[in-house]
Amino acid sequence: MRPIAVLFAVLIVNALSVCSAAGSEYIDIKDVTMRLDGPNATFELNYSLDTFTRFYVSALGCRYLEPELTSFLGGYRDVMLIRADTEGATMQVADAGKYNNGYYLFESMPFGGIGKPLNKTIPSFSVVYPSGRTRTFYNVTGTQNVFSQAALPLAKSGRKNSQS
Repeated sequence: MRPIAVLFAVLIVNALSVCSAAGSEYIDIKDVTMRLDGPNATFELNYSLDTFTRFYVSALGCRYLEPELTSFLGGYRDVMLIRADTEGATMQVADAGKYNNGYYLFESMPFGGIGKPLNKTIPSFSVVYPSGRTRTFYNVTGTQNVFSQAALPLAKSGRKNSQS
């Protein structure tokens, strides 16, 4: 029984290396949502996986998808995978926006990264601002140039702390 499991694992690893060499043909991204929160951005990807990849992820988990998913946002330096499953993923990018005169500026970044740009368009890309307002762009190959007003600092109340 053990040799069969080893053979099966070797076949899966070989199949995955072929898929990785061919690019992201096994992940079809349907839409991307970028949620702004101060200088940070959270990206939610909705996708479908080919049959083999869906089976593999269902059986063994999403661990091998992590490099492919984080490289999708390769233009950013600090990408952290929060969640991934057979239908979508959530990733957070720290300091995605730069502060300038009361606003956070989020520059356009290509999907797939600088050295490996995406070779097809994403049907829908939405930006959700801290206020809840949403802006949607269609048939894109990267994020869009957007800005968000920085939160105003809370006013000091002038009351003394009662625990002094």
